[in-house]
Amino acid sequence: MTAAMRRVHDSLKQPVDLASLAAFRALFGLVMAGALLRFMLRGWVQRFLVEPELHFTFAAFRAIRPWSAPWMQLHCAVLVLAALGVAFGCAYRLCSLVFFLGFTYLELIDKSLYLNHYYLVSLLAGLLCVLPAGRAFSVDAWRNPRRALSLTPAWALLVVRLQVGLVYLFAGVAKLNHDWLFEAQPLRTWLAARSDWPLVGGWFAWPEAAFVASWLGAAFDLGIVALLLVARTRAIGFLLVVAFHTLTGLLFPIGIFPWLMTVAATVLLPPEWPRAWLARFRLGSRVAQTKAAVWRAPRWLAPLLALHCVVQLLLPLRQHWGHTPSAWSGEGFNFAWNVMVAEKSGAVSFRAVDRRSNELIRVRPSSFLARFQEVAMAQDPDLVRQGAIFVADRLRRQGRDVAVYADAVASLNGRPARVLIDPTVDLTGPLPPTWIRPLE
Repeated sequence: MTAAMRRVHDSLKQPVDLASLAAFRALFGLVMAGALLRFMLRGWVQRFLVEPELHFTFAAFRAIRPWSAPWMQLHCAVLVLAALGVAFGCAYRLCSLVFFLGFTYLELIDKSLYLNHYYLVSLLAGLLCVLPAGRAFSVDAWRNPRRALSLTPAWALLVVRLQVGLVYLFAGVAKLNHDWLFEAQPLRTWLAARSDWPLVGGWFAWPEAAFVASWLGAAFDLGIVALLLVARTRAIGFLLVVAFHTLTGLLFPIGIFPWLMTVAATVLLPPEWPRAWLARFRLGSRVAQTKAAVWRAPRWLAPLLALHCVVQLLLPLRQHWGHTPSAWSGEGFNFAWNVMVAEKSGAVSFRAVDRRSNELIRVRPSSFLARFQEVAMAQDPDLVRQGAIFVADRLRRQGRDVAVYADAVASLNGRPARVLIDPTVDLTGPLPPTWIRPLE
């Protein structure tokens, strides 16, 4: 055992080419600069972050609130510049830290805006902050050749590889359920909605097409990391990555996730792949002569990154602790790489009952929520509770002491609508264990 541990330790310290990490940094920065610029140009800063009267918060970040409109716009503009700084490796340490903190702040403003790829962006940006990705193929290395490096310990690349690999692994594991494999849901619903596509749209209406797509999707997520890491299958593996993510990006409105994962998959290629690629265009000799010393990390960094990896291994497993499926209850569903496994819709209204007069006051969510928030709230019991507390606070400011109940129904993956929340539970007080109704 001691000998085996020593071999693992030595392999983790083995120097590898820094080029792959640097190339990922550049591609990641460009994708994020484009995504944030698109977010601003479409007016989404105002629509999603400024206009809503209520912002649903994460339990550990209740105090986070958005800036006013001009400062929110400036915040996003600074993030675009920071992303470009990351891409080109210019003032890299400052830009990577600004981007990580600034983007994570945006993500934490409103829980109803949670997306898997926003969470992944924060994780990858955080890793780039502490890794030497700006020491090669960068403006900083060009301006100060003494800081330019070509080698890094293998563990610095491995931690990013592990992060990307866990996304694929847990996304595949999440698909190993009855709905995905034996009902072809939610793909059956989503593909049928694309039946108007020219040439191939007619196939999407076939149930068989949804089953084939479901099984192939699960196989892709579970097997693609191995295909990319094995030399003999690497080329076909990366072609599958490009084809799969391009197709899903065209078929479904899932934002930058397909393009982000295509870029992220490059870290699973050989560490020296960018130099080999540049050599084909006779550019390799111009960038190959950099300092051959290995990056020396601060002593606290390796244990911190090891803890990060352990958390990323355990966090997705918490959704399996309860008896109610997490896609129905929402408990443990986020931060677990449940990618495209649930189609959930519903409707919610609130009943406020005055504790003194027993007067019934009906409150429509549309009276205080934006449409996107109302749709998200109907899927997540925690958001329903936050909405009920907001209703109680607003009525309390009018001099009323009320209990607030929710009439909430939801449908998951094509099932008939069912009651989601016990309508007899006051959502402003302590909640009984059965406040979320079981799916079956």
